[in-house]
Amino acid sequence: MIKIKINGIVQGVGFRPFIFRLATEMNLKGYVLNSSAGVEIEAIGENLETFVKRIQNEAPPASQIDEISHQFTEDKIYENFTIKKSKSNEGITLISPDLAVCEDCVTEFKNQKDPRYNYAFINCTNCGPRYSIIETTPYDRPKTTMKTFEMCNYCKSEYENPLDRRFHAQPIACPKCGPQLKLIDNDFNEVSGNPISQTIELLKNGKIIGIKGISGFHICCDATNFEVITELRKRKNRPHKPFAVMCKAENLAKIVEFEEKHLKLLKSPIAPIVVLPKKANKLSQNVAPQNPNLGVFLPYAPQHYQILSDKLPFIIMTSGNLNNEPIAADEKELGKLCDYYLTHNRPIINRSDDSIIIPTKKHQILARRSRGFVPSPQKIPLKTLPTLACGAELKLTFSISENETIYTSPYLGNAATKRTQQFYRETVENFQKWFRIQPELAVCDLQPDFASTQFAEKLNLPLVRVQHHHAHIAAVMSEHNLNEKVIGIAYDGTGYGTDKKIWGGEIFVNNYANFERKFHLNYMPLVGGDAAIRKPVRIAFAYLKKIGENTDFLKDISEMEKNVISKQLETHFNVFETSSIGRLFDCVATMLDLFPTISFEAQSAMALEFLCERESLENAKVYPFKVENKIIDIRPILKAISTDIKNGEKFKNIAKAFHKTIIYFTLDAVQQIYAETGINKVCLAGGVMQNSILLDGISELLSKNNFTVFAPQNLPSNDSSISVGQILIGNAQKGVL
Repeated sequence: MIKIKINGIVQGVGFRPFIFRLATEMNLKGYVLNSSAGVEIEAIGENLETFVKRIQNEAPPASQIDEISHQFTEDKIYENFTIKKSKSNEGITLISPDLAVCEDCVTEFKNQKDPRYNYAFINCTNCGPRYSIIETTPYDRPKTTMKTFEMCNYCKSEYENPLDRRFHAQPIACPKCGPQLKLIDNDFNEVSGNPISQTIELLKNGKIIGIKGISGFHICCDATNFEVITELRKRKNRPHKPFAVMCKAENLAKIVEFEEKHLKLLKSPIAPIVVLPKKANKLSQNVAPQNPNLGVFLPYAPQHYQILSDKLPFIIMTSGNLNNEPIAADEKELGKLCDYYLTHNRPIINRSDDSIIIPTKKHQILARRSRGFVPSPQKIPLKTLPTLACGAELKLTFSISENETIYTSPYLGNAATKRTQQFYRETVENFQKWFRIQPELAVCDLQPDFASTQFAEKLNLPLVRVQHHHAHIAAVMSEHNLNEKVIGIAYDGTGYGTDKKIWGGEIFVNNYANFERKFHLNYMPLVGGDAAIRKPVRIAFAYLKKIGENTDFLKDISEMEKNVISKQLETHFNVFETSSIGRLFDCVATMLDLFPTISFEAQSAMALEFLCERESLENAKVYPFKVENKIIDIRPILKAISTDIKNGEKFKNIAKAFHKTIIYFTLDAVQQIYAETGINKVCLAGGVMQNSILLDGISELLSKNNFTVFAPQNLPSNDSSISVGQILIGNAQKGVL
């Protein structure tokens, strides 16, 4: 007889019916049951080793096996194979993420003879809502927002049949007994008629519709209608930031370039937004203005399939929120933002945004880790205390851990807003409850003004304060199971340094417990702090003034502004020193007349990347630079760029040379550190590593020079991963690791 224990995401995903069918097929006898720790199996018969291998190789697509163990014992007598009633113990049940509707359900959805034909809430154990509907564990229907919908006899028969793929599918429903759609106006009055038909007509007529999906609201409009997109940008206060477009798979080739691996990603249960090269197309030019790429995703909720049609093949589906706030779970949060709302009566308890993936030639950048990923755990080969790491400010997440497991929240928004802070507190409480973790240690950023830091300070727990870029690098180390000294490169826009200056162009030697700042960009003046970040031409003027270069060619800056900034530079009033590579991008982009004023984070830096037009850097020149005495001196770079501008060099060539120069000064610094320390493992981190040219270029050049390079894979390189790094550093500094 064999006893098998399986940990991971193995409940609510059709795992027991899968085991039952597999055991029956192999003529095995015994049982399978859910426990609070996962799934337990006892089986007698032949080919038991094959049984274990088939479990690993054929597990349901929505499941995730983190650990499987087995032992052989003396045989017991079993007459058949059964699914036993769940038992409870002190273990932790993992919760499945929300998953895109599966192909089997889509087939039934389109079949006029099926009881769930055109039913917007069709689901099974392989798909549908999980995370968004759970109130408490274990994951059973009475503990979800489906508890108010009593199953009809038809649904109950499937729910109780172990051979059916809806066996114990907790959100199971049909038109007779389940949730229903309705269309309402923005005074919240119901509109008569078929909700889907009415929605399609309204979209075709240029209306903006809020659509309640699996995990939150989207704001939707016709992606070919310039006027309605202009109005949407006005309402969301989003003048330039690109919108994502949803379409069916057969229409993808009309708007973007893609490979089979991208299509596989789009069709996965995660169903992320994937950012791909844009084709000339019939979409409105203001969908993703001045951007060669387009974020696209496929329908992943049943109502998406109903809305998309030959007459409405491309729709904008952007997060249903106000700027920097959490995605809405209820239409009343959005108020008059939309003209109408296609909503439903299945409450969303745990909201999450769409996840975003940016494929590059050599990597896959996870720009936002949310729906489809959360709350899947991260396993590490180290044991931690019960710990709450509170994250950063922008792209906010928190992480909670115990022993070898870290649970990271979805992307929560900008911590500066009150709604985000409330959402943050609620989600922290839920994670502690679900995963039965009572923190004994809190970790936060060094920046005292962060709302997340202030939250941590009120927890009445031992508190470790962690430097921002150290946390960035530690997150990458944790992904790759590194527990040793590495060379850590953290390039981003802003991070509070131990000298109370603004860091962001950092190369460390570090482990989890400590870091040594080996190189950084030389400090440059940031006049006015956040005001300069919003208007990067102020950065360019201050940088060029600092190095004695001409500033007459800069646009969108008045003589009065120049005089004020010059005076501030003289008196050091409200002048911050920064080593940020993000601010260097802002400076150079503005020198090339790209967005002297920005409307969203990293806008000018993205424009500088796009200026390279996806061309090879092979023939680009490298500007002069100095890497010595712990400083990467950017002054020669800025002087050379100024000279090129005066000489009429093409801006595209300047942009390519600038990127290539960063790649080469990074190599120079890393080689000097290797010569001193012998360390050849390099971790790449920070928001600037979402620049595909830099990520691919730095990793390729370092690899060619015999360095082993580790880049983010399953965690974002941006601030959403800060909380993961904080977990490891906090425990290391407490002497636990």
